[in-house]
Amino acid sequence: MDTGKPPTAGLRAHYRRLRSSHPWLDVAMCWTVVVPDSGEAFTLDEIAVRLGGTTPYRLHESAPFSAVVPPTGDAYPLLVDWCGPAAVLFESDYLGASPAVLQRLSQGARVYSAWWNVNSHNRLSFAAGGEIMLMIDAFFPGRPEDYPGIGQWPELQAMTDFFVEFDERDEDYDWSAAWLAVIDQTTGARLTSEWLEQAHPYVTVHMPDAAR
Repeated sequence: MDTGKPPTAGLRAHYRRLRSSHPWLDVAMCWTVVVPDSGEAFTLDEIAVRLGGTTPYRLHESAPFSAVVPPTGDAYPLLVDWCGPAAVLFESDYLGASPAVLQRLSQGARVYSAWWNVNSHNRLSFAAGGEIMLMIDAFFPGRPEDYPGIGQWPELQAMTDFFVEFDERDEDYDWSAAWLAVIDQTTGARLTSEWLEQAHPYVTVHMPDAAR
């Protein structure tokens, strides 16, 4: 039965509540999930190497996000955790959405990333096998056929309300909640208030060189 609701309706409601509970999430955030092809989780050091590339990085003991922001100098922090074999990364800006980092993270993996900032810059990204499969802007999404790699992300391909120009969408449409919901649906990794308040290992990398 077609109820007229997107398949992620319940997840979207969860993420709307999350953002309402933590208004700072609307300022800037990036949520990235790395799913290894082998089914075996990457270690913290392996994730750090992929994040930093040829630039310096450091591994740190667990801390809550509130304790690691704002960044100190060019030491840019990202929380790292795992959901089964998938690595989940959380940050206050854009490193996990940068093409160079997506390509490194996706060597032998599939990577899903949602990023936005207070200036309404945004990007939903998917990379696999060291290649960028797609990058979508919420305000100018284009059409599914504009993205040759979308067939490798069937959960997104099924959500036709992504591909509607912003000024033609239903006024209740919440693109950021929809983005987080489809990554959740695809990977099983869920961002929650409890997760944001808990301590997690984190990595600092040299910015902005790591994004190049």
